[in-house]
Amino acid sequence: MSGREWKVARDRGGFALLAVLWVIAATSVLALGLSLVARQSVWAAQNRVDIARATWKADACLERARAVIGEALSGRTANSTARSAGWATLDDVVRAAPNSPGPGCDVSARPAGSAVNLAEADDELLRGVLVAARLPHRQVDSLVDALLDWRDADDVPRPHGAERAWYDEQGLHPPRNGPLADIRELSRVRGFGAVPGLDTLFSTERGRIALDHAPLVVLAALPGFTEETVQRVAERRLRGVPVGDLLSLGQELSPAARTALSARYVDLVRLTTAEPDAWILTSTAASGARGVTVTVEVRLARSGARAAIVRRRSWVR
Repeated sequence: MSGREWKVARDRGGFALLAVLWVIAATSVLALGLSLVARQSVWAAQNRVDIARATWKADACLERARAVIGEALSGRTANSTARSAGWATLDDVVRAAPNSPGPGCDVSARPAGSAVNLAEADDELLRGVLVAARLPHRQVDSLVDALLDWRDADDVPRPHGAERAWYDEQGLHPPRNGPLADIRELSRVRGFGAVPGLDTLFSTERGRIALDHAPLVVLAALPGFTEETVQRVAERRLRGVPVGDLLSLGQELSPAARTALSARYVDLVRLTTAEPDAWILTSTAASGARGVTVTVEVRLARSGARAAIVRRRSWVR
C-alpha cells in the first residue's frame, strides 16, 4: 500500500470512529432523555396519587368535624362543652371534640365576620380599620383610595389612589375593577403588600361583623364604637360573657358612650351580628414522601339543627 492509499484508509477509519462516537453519544442522550421523561411521568403519576389520597383524608376529617357540629347543634352529644355550645361557638365545638379531626389532619372553624368584608366595606369602615391599626393618616388615605380604585369599575384614579396606568408603569398586575376574589389578592393592591398583618383584619368572606369574634381593632372601626365600648366588649370576653345585643351592651356604658352608640344604632345593626352569619370549616391533610398537602374549605350556613355546605373549594400546596 502506497503512502497515499494508507493516508486515505486512515482518514476513513478516523471518520468511521468519529461517526461511531457520535452515534454512541446521541444514543446516550436519547436514553437519558427517555429516562428523565419516564421518571417525570412516574413523579407526575405519584403526585396525582398523593393529591387524591390527601384529598380523601381531608374530606374524611371534614365530614367527621361536620358530624360533631351536627350533634352539637341538635344537642345529641355527650360532650359537655359541645352540649352547652351552639351556632355562636362552633370553633369551640370543633376544637374540643375528642378525635374529631382524625389522624394526620388539621381541622379548624372560623366565623365569617371575624374581619371586614372587602367587597362591601365603605370608605368610612375601611378608613376606621386602618386608623385603629395605628397607621399614619397619610398612609391611610393612600391605602383606602388604592383599594377603592382596585375594586371600582372605572380606570379614573382617586386623589390618593392608583389605577391601571400606575400598575402598567410598574409592570404589575392591573386592578381587577371588581371585588377581590381572595384575601391573597390584597397584597397586589398598591401599598398593602408593605403592611404586614392586614389580612387578619380584612376578608373576602361575606358576612356581618361578629361582635364576639372580630378583633378589637375591627370593633374599634365600627361607627358609634368608642374606646370605652371596645373596652367593655374586651372585658366581657375575658369573663366569657357574649355581647348578645347592642342594646344590652349600651346599658353598661357611660352616658357619652351610650349616646355615641345610639346615634349609629341603625348602621350598627346593618354591619354587625351577635351570631356569625356563616362558618368557614377548613381541613388540611398531607400524603406521600414529598408531603403533598391538600386543603379543603367549606362555608357552612345554618339550616335548622344542621350546618349545610353552601360553598366548597380546595387547593394543593
